[in-house]
Amino acid sequence: MAETTTARQPARSGRRAPYANGERKRAELVDAAFAVFAEKGFQRLSIRQIAEEIGTSHTALLHHFGSKDALLEAVLVRREEQEGPWRRTLLETQGLLETVPEVMRRNSGMRGVIQLDATLRAEAVRPDHPAHGFIRRRDEEIIGSLQAETEREVSAGRVSPGLDAAVLARQIAALIEGVQLAWLYDESVDMAAHLEGFLQLVRAPAVLQ
Repeated sequence: MAETTTARQPARSGRRAPYANGERKRAELVDAAFAVFAEKGFQRLSIRQIAEEIGTSHTALLHHFGSKDALLEAVLVRREEQEGPWRRTLLETQGLLETVPEVMRRNSGMRGVIQLDATLRAEAVRPDHPAHGFIRRRDEEIIGSLQAETEREVSAGRVSPGLDAAVLARQIAALIEGVQLAWLYDESVDMAAHLEGFLQLVRAPAVLQ
């Protein structure tokens, strides 16, 4: 039986190699599309124009993704896969008050990410935009996470107990979006400093001493 297993291994490896190569190529196309969407947006580009910007054919994009909308979804999912675990770990180890400014510091080195967010947020206001539902769901998840983390900070005595966690969550999210947009126009804006300044206002008095 051991010999039979060994004999079959090369055939199995041969079948997996094209799949692995296809996945690698798909990831490369997603990364390239991310850069294009960050610079030029999504709505006004055809699948042929996207392919031209990336340096591939539109048939290759359709082969890997099936449609322009599916390509955008792959870009958004990949971004969350890359950033999500880091943010969650930071929240667990440092808490909300320290995590938010740290995220802003990291974002200052990722202009493409911020630009893609701002561009898609503006485009996807229309309900018929393919990213409309995704952004609404993501916003709901972000607000929910911020509210839960705020409540945890209140319980830990680090945030003033009289504050409404739901309102504070919306305020933090809105400030992040606004400061990031200002930074896109003027990179001298210190995003982390602005968030730190706001969070100082909500810290419990005992924490400030």
